Amino acid sequence: METLNISWKFGIPEAREDLLISENGRYHVEKLIALHSISANLNDVLGLVRKRDRSSWWILQYFDTFFSVIMKFKELDKNTREQAWRVVILGLEQLTETLGRVFTTERVDSHDKLLYLNSVLMSVYVLVEMVKCYEAEKKSVNIVTVKKSKAKKAIDIDWSDDEKQECLNALRQLLDLNLALLWDPPIVTEDFVEQVGGCCFGLLENPDTIKCKKTTELVYHILALLIKRYNYCLGSSIKILQLLQQYEHLPTPLSNLMLVCIRDYDIKSILTQVVSEIAQIDCHEMIRDSTATRNYCNFLTEVSEHSSPVIILVISSLIHHLDGDSYIMRNCILTIFGELIIRSLNDENIDEKNRETRDRLLDRLELHIHDVNAFVRSKALQIWNRLIQSRCVPIPRQHQLVDLVVGAIQDKSSIVRKNALAFITSYLGCNPYSSQLSLESLREKMTEETNKLKELKEKLPAGEEDGEMEVDLSPEVQQHLEAVQKQELIVQYLGDCVRFTEQMHRVIVLVSQLLASKSTSDILESIDFLVSAFEFGLKAAVIGVRKMLVLVFNADKNVKEAVVKAYIRLYIDPSTGKRPGPDAVASSLMNMCVGCTIGEIMSLQELVKLLLEQDLISPRVVKVLLDVLVNKSPATKESELVSAITMLTMVASADNTLVTQNVNLLVNVGFDSTLAVAKHTCILLQKAVPMKKGRVEFERYSSSHVLVRTIVKKIVAEFGGKCQGWVEFVDQAVKTIYLTTETPDKTCTLLLKELLAKTFPPKEGDLLDTMDHNTTPLNPLAGLQLYRLLSAVGQVALCTLVHLDSSVLNELKYRAGVRESVQQKKRDANTSTVDAAQEELGLEGASADDGEVETIRNVTEKEIVTGESFLAQFAPIIQHICSSPQLFPCRKLQNAAVLALCKFMCVSSEFCESNVQLLFTLLEKSTCEKTRCNIMVLIHDLVIRFPNLLVNWNHKIYSRLRDDSVRVRSTTIRVLTNLILNDMIKVKGQISELAMCLVDDDPQIRSLTQLFFHELSKKTNAIYNVMPDIISHLSDTDAGLPLDSFQQIMKYLFEFIDKDKQAESLVEKLCHRFRGTRTEEQWLSLSYCLTLLTYNDKVIKKLVDNIQCYYDKLSNLDVYQNFRTIIEKSQKCIKTENSEFLNDFEMKIEYCHKKRGDEAPTDAILSQIKSLNLKPEPGKQTKKRKTRAKAGESDDDDADIIPKRTLRNRKGKPGKRRPAPSSSEDSSDLELPVTSSGPELEDEVEDEVSNKARGKGRNNTRKLNTKS
Repeated sequence: METLNISWKFGIPEAREDLLISENGRYHVEKLIALHSISANLNDVLGLVRKRDRSSWWILQYFDTFFSVIMKFKELDKNTREQAWRVVILGLEQLTETLGRVFTTERVDSHDKLLYLNSVLMSVYVLVEMVKCYEAEKKSVNIVTVKKSKAKKAIDIDWSDDEKQECLNALRQLLDLNLALLWDPPIVTEDFVEQVGGCCFGLLENPDTIKCKKTTELVYHILALLIKRYNYCLGSSIKILQLLQQYEHLPTPLSNLMLVCIRDYDIKSILTQVVSEIAQIDCHEMIRDSTATRNYCNFLTEVSEHSSPVIILVISSLIHHLDGDSYIMRNCILTIFGELIIRSLNDENIDEKNRETRDRLLDRLELHIHDVNAFVRSKALQIWNRLIQSRCVPIPRQHQLVDLVVGAIQDKSSIVRKNALAFITSYLGCNPYSSQLSLESLREKMTEETNKLKELKEKLPAGEEDGEMEVDLSPEVQQHLEAVQKQELIVQYLGDCVRFTEQMHRVIVLVSQLLASKSTSDILESIDFLVSAFEFGLKAAVIGVRKMLVLVFNADKNVKEAVVKAYIRLYIDPSTGKRPGPDAVASSLMNMCVGCTIGEIMSLQELVKLLLEQDLISPRVVKVLLDVLVNKSPATKESELVSAITMLTMVASADNTLVTQNVNLLVNVGFDSTLAVAKHTCILLQKAVPMKKGRVEFERYSSSHVLVRTIVKKIVAEFGGKCQGWVEFVDQAVKTIYLTTETPDKTCTLLLKELLAKTFPPKEGDLLDTMDHNTTPLNPLAGLQLYRLLSAVGQVALCTLVHLDSSVLNELKYRAGVRESVQQKKRDANTSTVDAAQEELGLEGASADDGEVETIRNVTEKEIVTGESFLAQFAPIIQHICSSPQLFPCRKLQNAAVLALCKFMCVSSEFCESNVQLLFTLLEKSTCEKTRCNIMVLIHDLVIRFPNLLVNWNHKIYSRLRDDSVRVRSTTIRVLTNLILNDMIKVKGQISELAMCLVDDDPQIRSLTQLFFHELSKKTNAIYNVMPDIISHLSDTDAGLPLDSFQQIMKYLFEFIDKDKQAESLVEKLCHRFRGTRTEEQWLSLSYCLTLLTYNDKVIKKLVDNIQCYYDKLSNLDVYQNFRTIIEKSQKCIKTENSEFLNDFEMKIEYCHKKRGDEAPTDAILSQIKSLNLKPEPGKQTKKRKTRAKAGESDDDDADIIPKRTLRNRKGKPGKRRPAPSSSEDSSDLELPVTSSGPELEDEVEDEVSNKARGKGRNNTRKLNTKS
């Protein structure tokens, strides 16, 4: 090998340009090689390298060439770069091979050592710098590619993972050698290590490098070698912190680096060093740079997952961050606690020291369940969820933990509630007690085992029970003592079971309330928990599962799907791995029907519809349900039959062929049982008629059909019986007759005559003629029969109306349409087709009137309950019973007569007008709570059907809001809610009566009233328009409303005043109302209302401009304090440039208060107040206002709210000018136009009433479907 004579030592420069500067004793580059000479020199180097005996010194001879390549890298072509790269890689590999041989076989003198050292330093320097050049160019190309979005392909720079791996393999082979032998003393210099380490970390900065697992593994091993052999621990830890601070993609790679160091090289110091460095970062710095903090946390979290034994050694240095302000770091520390407990402290046989550590960590986790930050509370609950699932929480701690989490279920943050519910669900699923948690059975078992324990203790010899045992015990005593200890464990276990079950019952109550939450996450987690609770046999879960049914109508698709999946899991396909058969599915469906309310039945029907769409209810299941009816026995319960029929009704709603193909079967098996079964059979038979608008294609049954004969026979047979439910059965039976038969009116007339004959046995003359006031029924059951007769009469009248308004009217319209089409064809084709049309319609000479609606109206007005009709003959006795409650004290009879009266009134406007006075008298004076509720419900129908007839009786409706009965008040609120929101009753000053219900003693009344105002607020300006009237009425001393109740009402209502224009107008109106007040209580009420508004510059100006209205009221201390509150609120939102204006206003308030109302503020003071103008907010003026300002028009503050309009009378002439308002009413109290933008509320009342929507004309027929 040729030897070179050199005396200099290569020093790694801080910057490349430093090598161009000459220094004594150090190598420097005298001159850069020209571009055209670089390629030739590289060919010479390649030839030298290939001569393996002289290749060791190639870099010493041609370093200037490679340095020129680095300095002119951007100017070189691709081939030259690649040629230089190959030479450097090949030369470094041969140098590594030579050094390996020299270190093992030869003794190196000082001169050769210097040559080898310079060769290593220069080779590594060139390689690292070329890597930097490639990386820099790659980065610039990526930036250009991102900026030029149209670029489809990046520039090819020939820098792939293969080249990176070549470089890293060469460096790793070199570092595997004992390079310290080249230095004297044998310690590798820091600049060399920093250079190699910087190259590796630089590669990690490129996200593309991270994508290649092989490349990153090489980087990890090189860095681990540097840390283990070359004392790079401190330098690498500082570099890691810098990278975490700058790059969001590096927490995971650097965490993997820690894993390699610990797992493959047994280097723990690097991780402890990095953690210590992070622990020393100031808390304020973490808050300022949240991105870096998040990177630190991600890094710490990931290393804790795979290196928990090391983290546990330094966790104490991080705990102080739990008291810091950075919630991100608090989340990180808590997550580390969880990982340590799961991975290192989860052994039952851990030593006492580790057990204490675990308990301290659990204590800190418990503490942060109530952290001030919602994200930390949520993270703490997530960690507890993992700990419960991993069974890392000691059983004695679990009860206390559940009590803490139950409080989090009511947290104001939805994310906290979500994780609290998830924890409770996991805790229930992982509970260490039992898979069936029936509280009653557990208590019975505990009582039994406790008694056994007492018996065992009583048999213990004296002294052993108190623990004073002798050293030597007989075998019998020892055995008995062991039995006592075993029994004590059983009792303790059962006690824990009971306590746990009681906790879950309390949780179910809270979770059931969350089903009505606005947050989707709350609903989904609640559903999941309730399903799990139901599966574990918790009895209270049944209530929650029932409440879930209504969510099937939820607008959110995820909620709807969750409900369907929940019921499938509970009733149809349990999570047992085995699909149940048809019998099991049918039984589950029947169980779902047991105990359902009307609302739950409707929800269940929608659920069944969705299940049918998914083919989860097969025809075999339907057959099983039919078999329940066919194969019934005396032992079959009525509830089972009703459940089967109800489920068949729901199935028939989707497919009416179930009924049409099994009519005879249903008639035979449905009417030979109880009245409840017969009633539900009628409902099922009604599904034979498709429910759709317009004409229904259905072949009606004749009056001699078995269906009609059986129904009539059942009604008559049970008429005189004492069984409950006859009225409900008849209601559905009459509906069925009218829906399915050809001549329902004739059938029902004959039926009523037969019932009439049973009630009043015939004497001389007509039956109805004998029904005078002095008639004494011969039948002792006539009181009961008369009650039932009147119920049937009322239902027939109502069903007649519905039949005319729907079936008959649709048929008339259809025939008129066909006739018109026939005539049109005749005109078009000029051929006669009348005979064919008549044959098709079955008319043959008869002609249908063009005014179908008018025809129906005339019939309902003159031929049903008025005139000489059969039903009209019942009107006198109905009126007589209603108007003479002292002669007919039976409440059932009175209720039946009132319902019949209301149903008659729904049919005819003439009959309604003549009896409306009687109806409202009954509403006011009836002593029966149920009667008043039914009247209120039916008044709802009357208002919709004949709105003009009842417009003058609205005050009577509102008066029921003060009824003594909670039930009546509740019904009244629901009726008014439906009528007002559907614009059937105009919102006027009487709405203050509704506002007073916001402070009703009954919580349901308060809830319904809040719901009403919430829905009313969706109508534009609706609440704003009525607010002055509400304040005026409620603040009046005549209203008798306590001040605290008034303030509670106003605080709720003012939440809906959210527009600046509304606030401006209300301030002015309230100020003017001060002038008409008579008492100090009114002053205080009005001033309190002013404190509830949201203030800005314009609103404050309105308040100041009207100081003349209230200056004398400021002498009252409470009024003055309210204005002080307004000033304090305004200081937070007023602009800085207007703060002086607010200060002046404050001075005027102080002046008026100190004068105690003795004198008004002087004109100078008032003029000074008016002269202080607020500066307009820049950029807030609309284009329209700017245009008007240029045109010289006045800018009225209320222009956008109060429209200009001219009042006209009915003849179109200008209306009379309204009189000037009194001092208690301001002239600006004009109503804003109200538009509806919210959904209609359902009218949920005890007595279900359904009717068709209001039509255009006053006397148009209406379809009502009323159930009393």
